[in-house]
Amino acid sequence: MKFPRYSRLRSLAMSATLVAVMASGAAFAKGESLKIAVVDLQEILTSTRVGKAAQAKFERVRKNKRRELEKIDKGLQAKEKDLVRARMEIEKEIAAAGGLDKIPDALKAKATAFQKSAQEFQQKVVDFQKTQRSMVEDLAKQEGDLLKPVEQSIRKHIDAVAKAQGYDLVLSRQVAIYATAAIDITGEVARRVNAD
Repeated sequence: MKFPRYSRLRSLAMSATLVAVMASGAAFAKGESLKIAVVDLQEILTSTRVGKAAQAKFERVRKNKRRELEKIDKGLQAKEKDLVRARMEIEKEIAAAGGLDKIPDALKAKATAFQKSAQEFQQKVVDFQKTQRSMVEDLAKQEGDLLKPVEQSIRKHIDAVAKAQGYDLVLSRQVAIYATAAIDITGEVARRVNAD
């Protein structure tokens, strides 16, 4: 499973790529070489204990929210079926009475009650949609809260590996069109993240 919020890391990587291009131009202008590494952030998230734990916790929260929404949705579907059945019954009774102008008072009351129930149902649908949006926002926030310490740990270890191995720049594997395995520090970063 990919974290939707992971796009924030991707945009950071894109910014780093732009900086890398500008820095490499400056380095080459001075005659210096730029030592570059790549790292697969998604691989680290999916292969490390902290990444897997964050994913598992987020998945549990997401499933609970989905179950809650499904329960509400089933209730709304049942109410909608009841309303359709009631509408058809009222329409038959109106037809049997000989038209709208010959409706008995009891049927008028039944139609009025149906109309009120239909309006209440529409409000429940609107409320359900608001609840869905709220849950999506809540999930995004919870995902961010779960990922923040993981991202900080990953950044810390990328920094440490880059400094230890003398890299001037580390790019995300996702933004590199081509990179040899020799400059891929994903494994080393993942090992360090797991060692925490």
